[in-house]
Amino acid sequence: MSMKRKGILATACATLALAVLAGCMNAGSRLNTNENGATNAPQVTAGSSVMPEATSAIQTAFDWVSGRAGVEDKINLLSEIEKSRIVTTGSTALVGVTFAREYKGEMTQRIQNLIAGIVQEADPSIQVVAVTSEKEDVDKINAIADQLGGGALNPDAESQIDTIVRNVTTMQ
Repeated sequence: MSMKRKGILATACATLALAVLAGCMNAGSRLNTNENGATNAPQVTAGSSVMPEATSAIQTAFDWVSGRAGVEDKINLLSEIEKSRIVTTGSTALVGVTFAREYKGEMTQRIQNLIAGIVQEADPSIQVVAVTSEKEDVDKINAIADQLGGGALNPDAESQIDTIVRNVTTMQ
């Protein structure tokens, strides 16, 4: 290879490296803005277990109506979980789980983190993931999910979700 070609190649590689670095630096400085142009820092509540990841400028909204079952299937692959259901409102996901018969433990931070990771991987716009295994709450989540899946819009669904999310047993 001639010296001229080596020089051109070295310059091209250096330019590419600088472009990549500049892109990485800019991506980290983006803030989320609402429809009024105000910036919003990601909210993390005491019970949320995973910080949201930075979102890219080109991100398509996750369709929970058609994608919910796939996310639930991923959660159900966890050895402790037999069944899960997810309902969402805004940037909050509420996950009700039924433990596998073989699992003799209870809800742990590790399980919450695993489930939150699966949900937020599917939809990075989710900022709060609440997880519960309390039978009464799981039954309510199942009923809400069935209503939403069937197209019936329950006007109290958002209020019911919010009540369960704020339940002390859900947000450990």
